[in-house]
Amino acid sequence: MYRKETLSITQLDLDVSNPRTNPEDNQTEAMQSLLSVEHDGEKVLALAFDICEIGMLDPGDRLYVIASKYESNRYIVLDGNRRLTALRLLSQPGLLDRDDIGLNTAMRQRFKRLQTEFPNKWPSEADVVIFDDRETAKRFIRLRHAGENDGAGRSAWSALQVARFDHTGLWQCVEQLRQAQVLNLDVINELDRSAFKITNFERVVGKVQFQQRFGFTLGPKKFEIGADRQRALQALSKVASDVVSGHVHTRDEFAKAESMSNYFNEVEAAISPVTAQPSTPTEASLEPAKHDTDQSAPKPTGSSSAAQAGSRASQQYTMPNEASETAPVIARKKRTLKYLIDKRDLQTVTNAKCREIVIELKEGVEVQRAPYACALLLRSLQEMTAELYLTAMQQKVGNKTTNIDQAANHLLGSSHPTDPANKTVLATSFKSSGQIYEQLCQTAHNTNSAISQDHVRTTWRNLSGGMDLLWKRIYAASQPIVLQQSNPLK
Repeated sequence: MYRKETLSITQLDLDVSNPRTNPEDNQTEAMQSLLSVEHDGEKVLALAFDICEIGMLDPGDRLYVIASKYESNRYIVLDGNRRLTALRLLSQPGLLDRDDIGLNTAMRQRFKRLQTEFPNKWPSEADVVIFDDRETAKRFIRLRHAGENDGAGRSAWSALQVARFDHTGLWQCVEQLRQAQVLNLDVINELDRSAFKITNFERVVGKVQFQQRFGFTLGPKKFEIGADRQRALQALSKVASDVVSGHVHTRDEFAKAESMSNYFNEVEAAISPVTAQPSTPTEASLEPAKHDTDQSAPKPTGSSSAAQAGSRASQQYTMPNEASETAPVIARKKRTLKYLIDKRDLQTVTNAKCREIVIELKEGVEVQRAPYACALLLRSLQEMTAELYLTAMQQKVGNKTTNIDQAANHLLGSSHPTDPANKTVLATSFKSSGQIYEQLCQTAHNTNSAISQDHVRTTWRNLSGGMDLLWKRIYAASQPIVLQQSNPLK
């Protein structure tokens, strides 16, 4: 089907049937068309500069070619025509002065300056894959250029992944927030999934007015906090939470810096009680949000006051100034999901059987159609999670009910560097909800009692944050080498 070789650039011809352009009749027209669609040569010039700067082509990205039917020892480039065009323009000075190539005067001069500044700094050979025929190469070319193809093709990096790779000032900012444990669980989950909208975050924190007001500096490669570290961290964590909730977006007041003053004031009002107390804020003073903020569902029957408090904490934004009239916080009501578990939740479930239960609750069993099945599945998931957690933490394992209580106590009494700011609230809610779910499970078995989908949904809201924390700890415990090098579980 193919073989790998290294060929001289002089052996290679452009593809006159290049999908980037209309079919052409000869090499000159093929080059002219390619330069035209590449911003009149601008993008090819940028490629040529990059090649000259490093003195080579990407060694991991071979050109795809087939043998010419008309000339021996010549090959047609099926994939890599931009690179071949850049190398031809660099190595054949006479091409730049030809009018039929289609370059304007300014572009010709820029290519000539490149030749002068980097004399012979471009390769004269290229690594290639020689396919038997065009059809054989077609599949691989499509995977290179036709998007992700459900994972089979090349997956483009998100803005967050680019920032992480480049270790930008913006990424350093996010990392410091995480290390300071001021981010809530929703933000941490978005970061773990590389789904955090870092460009929306930058839209606010990248503004000079915001940086001056809250005491930090953010540059392309640098992030620094001023004298009032607590104030800066709280302001930044508030913005991060608002990005995940959708409060900070790209429209309306966030479209321009001049229209963001109201939001800046909202951040100021939210952190003012914190800056008045220089001590470290408690986890309960930060936003303990989970994904579902629907507050219309009834409270579970027989729930304790602690569970109800945990439920309220997991449903609304609970910054220290919650009662402030200057910056009222309004919980955004979200649509009711068809399935009990959101597709974004519990991503760290590592046990195969537990993962199957999670999949069933994410995309198999509809809550409205089968609330009893959901209740029993969740109870099983909770019991297995507690047992796996205690085993991972090298704790004594007992019966199913005591395991849940013991796991919750261990979660509350220990800490880990990856814990979110709202860990205590979520863990407390999980602990107090353990008994509730036992009652719910008993109700499912009772021939005279009924369970509503709202009952199941509300109870799961109380448990979900704690379940997520347990699985994150289980996953962390499975990586002892990493933990020993950093901060192990206490």
